[in-house]
This record gives sequence, C-alpha cells and structure tokens, in this order.
Amino acid sequence: MVKFIKRVPNIDFLRISRFTIFVSLALIITGVTSLIVRHGLNYGIEFTGGLFVEVHFDSLITTQEIRSALSEVGLGHAIIQRDVTTNYNFFIRTQLTENVTPELITKVLQEHFPNNPLRIERVEKIGAVISRGLKLRAFWVVICGLFIMLLYITVRFTYKFGIAAVIALIHDVLITIGILNILNREFTTAIIAALLTIIGYSINDSIVISDRIRENLRLYPKTPFPDIVNRSLNETLSRTIITSLTTIFVLLALFIVGGKVIHDFSLALLIGVITGTYSSLFVLSPIVVAWERRFPSPETRRRAYYKEKEERAVVTETPPEVTTPTPEERKGRILLPTPQKVDTISTKKKKKKKRKKKR
Repeated sequence: MVKFIKRVPNIDFLRISRFTIFVSLALIITGVTSLIVRHGLNYGIEFTGGLFVEVHFDSLITTQEIRSALSEVGLGHAIIQRDVTTNYNFFIRTQLTENVTPELITKVLQEHFPNNPLRIERVEKIGAVISRGLKLRAFWVVICGLFIMLLYITVRFTYKFGIAAVIALIHDVLITIGILNILNREFTTAIIAALLTIIGYSINDSIVISDRIRENLRLYPKTPFPDIVNRSLNETLSRTIITSLTTIFVLLALFIVGGKVIHDFSLALLIGVITGTYSSLFVLSPIVVAWERRFPSPETRRRAYYKEKEERAVVTETPPEVTTPTPEERKGRILLPTPQKVDTISTKKKKKKKRKKKR
C-alpha cells in the first residue's frame, strides 16, 4: 500500500482543534452574513423561473459566438450549452422577463449569423410555481441525505458518532454555500448535485476515521479515549491526504479546462472536498471527545480509572536516594566504610534475662 507519510506521526489534533474551531466559526459567520446582506442565494433559472430555448444551426458555431451575439441585448449572462448528442444544437437558458422572448433570441441570432440558418427546436418556460416546488424539493433532498447518514453511522457505530458526523456534514455544506454566495455564483440544480456529492465524500472520510477509532478501542483497552482518537487520526492521516489530493487534482483539471458549463459545479466540489477533509480531522473527532468528557460512557470511565491508577502508582514509587560524592570519590579513590563495633556484653545480658523469664 502506498503511503504518503512513511512513519505514523504524533500530531495532537485535539489540541489544534481548539484553534481551528474559530476558523470554522469565522467561515460560517461570514457566509451567513453574505446571505443576509444579499437577501438570500443567487438562485438560477430552475429556482427563479426562466426561459429555455433549444436552437439548431446548419453549420458549425461556438458557444462564445452565440454569447457575444446575445450580450448586445443584455443576455450575456445566459447559460449556453451544446447538445453533444446532436450536431449543432444548443441550449439557451435565461431569466424570464417581459422583454425576453423566443422571438427576440431568434431575431438576434439571425441578424448576427445570416449565412448560418437556424431553427428553434424547443421552447420551455419555467414559471414561479414550478421554481418554488424545486426549491422545496432541493431542501428536502439535502435534509433526507443528512438524516440517512445519521441513521447509518448510528447503526454502524454509536449515536455519538452519528450526530457528530451530521454536524460535520452541516459544517461542510454551510461553508460551501457561504463561499459560493460570497463569490456570487448561481445556485442551480448542479450545485445541489455537488452538495450531495460533498455529503457522500465527507461521510466516507468520517467512516474511515470512526472505524479506526473503534478498532483501536479494542486493541488498547486501558488507553484513555482522547489518546485513542489522536492515535487513530495519525494512523489514517496518510490515507486522508492521498485520497484528498487525488480528488483535488481531478477537480482542478475540471475547473480549469472543463468550460463554463461545469465551472460552478467543479468549484463547489473543490470547496467541499477541502472542507470535508478538514472537518473529518478537526470537527468530527473533537465533538466526540468533548461529548465523552461531558457524558462519559462506562467504557470511557473504565479507561479513566486505569489511567488514574497508573498515575497514582508512579507517584507512590520512592525515587532512588541520590548522594553527593566525596572529594576522594571524585578523585577515584573510594574509601570502604569503617566496620561498626558490636557490643557483645549487652547482647549476652539480654539473652540471660529472656531465659529467666521463660523459667
């Protein structure tokens, strides 16, 4: 097995988590503040309602040429996608207003590309009622995902690990949404898919660490629980770094060369993978340890008893007597102790008295 770190390190993650908690709080508060200042998320067409037009061209054309043509009438922000299953078919999505109509889009494209005939294949209008329904469904999809993860971790480990894992997932989702909102990215169905992917990725990391903690609890029955958690985090650190780096490299490639269509999707995944790795090290485990300290289980109490017993045994041990060397010993001349004289007369008198008493 390939290891990023050859030797198991000895990093005190629980001590570092006392400082990283302020980083998490700062990111979450900043994201929530941006939501308040901007009056909510920057919803896409699927959630606000909009116009969908499928256009077919007779010859080759690029999405950038179509965007530059639509930008003259204020539609440069429209989402333009190429249909890979059909030649020269493009999907145009834009917000639905009184001035934006399929006829306007057709007229603008015909004026800019007179030598490339086009025809409208499909037109769809997403109303406000449908968009509100999509918002509600997206919310419940994320909530159901978190609830299923809670049940799974609770059944496989304990309810403490399950609740801590869900808190870590909420932490990842909030930070991802906050950063996307700060960057003024559109909140679309692709972002919902990215959030669900982040939940799955982050829970996988949490399961690996939780499983190692459970395994070490069996191997070291007398070791205190915080030491077991630190040991487990250090043992899985190499695996965590390798998995996260390989995923980040792929997402960076998608983000750089993937094009505008999946730009926001890959960005959301990048943020989520980084926060998911961070939360599995500095959010999940500290929550479980703090919970065990506040409401210790019988297993944790037994381990604390063994630790206290060992500390008492170390304290009661008498340290060896240290004597200062004499000048002769320093020079290398060790003097033998003078023999003490034994008072033989007094010992004989004591023996005679004992014999008289016995008689």
